[in-house]
Amino acid sequence: MAKNNKPDNYYRISLQWIIVVLLAYMTIRMFADTDYIADFEAYCPFGGAMALGSFFVNNSLSCSMSEVQIFLGVALLIGIVLFSKLFCSYICPLGTFTEWLGGLGRKWKMHFTLSGMPDRGLRVFKYGLLFITFYYTAGSSELFCKEFDPYYAVFTGFGNDVVFWFALSALALLIIGSFFITQFWCKYLCPLGALFNIFTNAIMVAGVLALFIVLRLLDVEIGWQWPLAVIVSAGFIMETVRMKGWIFPSLKITRNEATCTSCLKCDKACSMAINISERPVVEHIDCHLCGDCIYACPEKGVLTINRRETRWLPAGATVALVAGGLLLASNIELPTINLKWGEQAKIEQAAVFTQSGLKNVKCYGSSMSFANQMKRVAGVLGVETFARSHTVKVFYDPEKLNDEVIKKSIFSPTRTMLKQPDPALKTVAVAEMGINKYFDSYDAFYLTQLLRQTDGVIGFTTQFGEPVHAKIYYVPAELDPQAIAKIIENPQLTYKSRGKEYTVNLTFEVVDLREQAETISLKEAVSALFRPFAQSFNKFKSYPREQLAVYELPMPQATNPSLRRQMMFMVSHLSTNDNILRFETAYTDRPVARIWFLKDSLQENHLLEALRSDTLTVHYKGGKTGKVKNLFRFERAGKIIATAEK
Repeated sequence: MAKNNKPDNYYRISLQWIIVVLLAYMTIRMFADTDYIADFEAYCPFGGAMALGSFFVNNSLSCSMSEVQIFLGVALLIGIVLFSKLFCSYICPLGTFTEWLGGLGRKWKMHFTLSGMPDRGLRVFKYGLLFITFYYTAGSSELFCKEFDPYYAVFTGFGNDVVFWFALSALALLIIGSFFITQFWCKYLCPLGALFNIFTNAIMVAGVLALFIVLRLLDVEIGWQWPLAVIVSAGFIMETVRMKGWIFPSLKITRNEATCTSCLKCDKACSMAINISERPVVEHIDCHLCGDCIYACPEKGVLTINRRETRWLPAGATVALVAGGLLLASNIELPTINLKWGEQAKIEQAAVFTQSGLKNVKCYGSSMSFANQMKRVAGVLGVETFARSHTVKVFYDPEKLNDEVIKKSIFSPTRTMLKQPDPALKTVAVAEMGINKYFDSYDAFYLTQLLRQTDGVIGFTTQFGEPVHAKIYYVPAELDPQAIAKIIENPQLTYKSRGKEYTVNLTFEVVDLREQAETISLKEAVSALFRPFAQSFNKFKSYPREQLAVYELPMPQATNPSLRRQMMFMVSHLSTNDNILRFETAYTDRPVARIWFLKDSLQENHLLEALRSDTLTVHYKGGKTGKVKNLFRFERAGKIIATAEK
């Protein structure tokens, strides 16, 4: 027997440690750099595979999924057919962690391997998790796996998308199970492992999907849940009955029986506890081509890959698949949503309007908001959005609409008061201009930040046009139109939000600047800029008009934009009284508040007492209540209006 100077499987160890170091870097940087946001799911192939499935079902990508995750998922699924389950062996951080835990269990002699019926029966759980994960992901376009994934839970600190008890239970099972039982998570609970094993039977998957497509083409009403159930069930049955794939994967560990000395070192080296020494070809479903057995073998040429000395091939294929997935992701953009709601005949004749640079279209949620906005436009037949490039396509009936109308429907006009004006100010100047490269709500936000940082600007309005028509209301003693134009064309903006500082590049261009500004009264300016607030509660709409009364009183702070968010606290506070039904602000000859209530149910002093309370009772989700300081001051009383119109 040759002397065993067993080298380490440095290809595999190197890739595993690269992943560990990258995760450690992201974690440390997250704490060291407050502006850094670690995206721990950025390269998750399972999330990408689930998102792609959701896209085929709903014509929409799951929220937060990008082409990177999707094409990595596709590349690694293809890799199963061409090579083997390489992700499990070379990349998966959970696989690496559970191997280390298993090694610790073996060292303490507390580790064992399940076999027979317990081993085969427990495998049903990962298939059940796969079905549940795909079912709820496709049904909601939200990644259900984030609710229980122990990897995601740990690295996000049990973040908002994590269901605490789901993830904690999964984490406990992973740690305890993997310490005592060989690759407990990978064999019995990992839904990605189930998906990979299903694709070792790719012919079965293709057959079921082909039958489903044929039935749908024949107008047979059958939901996507049925082929999913068949594929998952067949995958479980074929795994537990055969314990090997069907034809695939193409690469397999092969053993030269003539030169094998039966030292059993390969069996001891296998992290999945496969008896390699008993097989001429390792076709076991759990083999992920890690190659540890090859390195453990003391005899040259006994263990090979497809009878060739290519130890580097699995690691090289892993790198090539990941690189290929990233390359595809950088060159191909998939639609975030692709929704049609018009008649098929009209959709086939639809005109298409394309608009790029919509920064507010950045994910599934904002894409759906855009779609809902377009559904309200008569003649629009569907939308397609691309979140990465912030591009939208609008499909419309050319007999009812044109590109100009579509643009106007997308544009959101703005009316913003930036500062509460000094009451002593008698007149306000209005600078009128056109602004190019201004279109979406982010542009409105950036312009707001620019002008808020400028002394003398009271507010601004925008209206649709090409260029966008803007009016800037300012104090004439402090600014002039040319100075305002220069501020708007500033190439960079730095602002603070929630304690963090952000810097963005701007491309606004001022055109058609009116040299002479119009002068108007302060009252006219406030009236033009004032945004009323209104919120109903306590079943306001269920009461007829004759049962309602309104208490109106002066509210100077209603013109203070910094207090607008506080008005919801006032709403929550007033809603505690079942007789109060609505709170709103308006501008007549002055800013006022109006409280709608049931006629003859409250006296003026009761209403004033509620409005002037030092603290406001706030109701939160889940039934919790709290107290916040009342920042509003109602120094003057008002009057009760006996009848009111809704």
